[in-house]
Amino acid sequence: MTKNLENLEKTTDGIRTGSGTFLVNRKHIVVGKPSKTCVIDIQEVGSEAAKGMSGRNIAIYGMAAVVDSENDPSVVNLAENATLINEGIIEIYLNEMVEAYKDQLKENKDDTSKLYNFIRCYAMGAGKNSLLINEGIIRLHIDQEDEDAPVYVLTMSGGEKSTVINNGTIELTGKGTFSSQLRAMTVHANDPTIVNNGLIKIDVAESSTVRVLATTKLGGSISNFGEIDVTSSGKIMTIGRMADTHVLNAGKMNIDFKAHFVEQKVSFLYQSDPLACAIYEHCPPGLKITHIPPVVNTGEINILLEGSEASTDRAVAFGIYTEMIPGGEHTQVHRYENTGTIKLSVSGPYKLVTAELGCNYQCPKDLPYDIKIGTWNTDARDFAKTKDLILCKSGRVDLSEAVFVINGGDGDYKAEDLVAQTDDGETFSISGTETMKIEKK
Repeated sequence: MTKNLENLEKTTDGIRTGSGTFLVNRKHIVVGKPSKTCVIDIQEVGSEAAKGMSGRNIAIYGMAAVVDSENDPSVVNLAENATLINEGIIEIYLNEMVEAYKDQLKENKDDTSKLYNFIRCYAMGAGKNSLLINEGIIRLHIDQEDEDAPVYVLTMSGGEKSTVINNGTIELTGKGTFSSQLRAMTVHANDPTIVNNGLIKIDVAESSTVRVLATTKLGGSISNFGEIDVTSSGKIMTIGRMADTHVLNAGKMNIDFKAHFVEQKVSFLYQSDPLACAIYEHCPPGLKITHIPPVVNTGEINILLEGSEASTDRAVAFGIYTEMIPGGEHTQVHRYENTGTIKLSVSGPYKLVTAELGCNYQCPKDLPYDIKIGTWNTDARDFAKTKDLILCKSGRVDLSEAVFVINGGDGDYKAEDLVAQTDDGETFSISGTETMKIEKK
């Protein structure tokens, strides 16, 4: 965990290195005013970028591993095989960066009159096969005043086959904007290893989307053994995977979702109603993979969904949420295990939908897929009335290996009460009920 970091030497310069190198920060880096010592003009490579993120961006950084572009020495790419370790403090303010570059941002993806897609922010950034470790404090101030400038905060980010570890503290704080995408630990490439052993705290009033531990490509693993606290108003997908990444929450996750209907301004993000979840799975069809690992929660998940006029009555929250992407048939089996705890609560003027596991609830099309439930720990209630254990709009739910552990339960529980379908549901079925087990405690 975080060491004593008082009386560190302060500097207003970021530090950078290149490919195959080792870099340690033991100072208190404070950057905010754009300069050549903390800003890079960066070209995103397609295989290393999330959907819609390829292209040229301007970025402020604390620590970065970069190399000059072969095509343009004034532009850099993230460097491979770098090791970055923060044993000090990295502190970044965004407002002056946004003011300096907001007029150079493209209006849309077809705009050729401007240079950059996004203003990016890396506390620690490197390319593929890299290792990033935070042993100290990373503190980012999402304090920009401009409401419309698209800002993408990546915090700790590596490339393909990179390992990203937090043993310290990561904090994102400020008013934010509804044009801000917030990430804490990300690898937008294949085969990531992302591990949180420390504390991650995001308290940003306005955001477009929030992903704390996330990948948007294939393979690898994401694990939380520490604590994650999120308070925000945009779409919250705390741990996020696209397909066959192993996902484990063995720590604690607290989410305070001040739900707000956000008009999506980023071209590659589709418009949706407000959503918060602790674990998020958004899976495309036609992947050349042999299996999809289970999503596993052995820890503690607590979510408060705060409704208001700003949220509309369509805001939702799930402990685990999974949704298929249109474009073809989904043939893989998706398994979910919860031997920990998932608690959801609601406040405000509306009766809002929540469930421990939600499947395809916001999916715009009828995309049934194979769902297998393993062990599921929960508290007793009138499931037929609440419909808040497992809730599906569409899906083929296999309960043949399901073990429902119901704390305080003394009633008779039916499969169709434990696994409910939405009122506007589409293709849906339940099987395996003859071998399903219910354990009352």
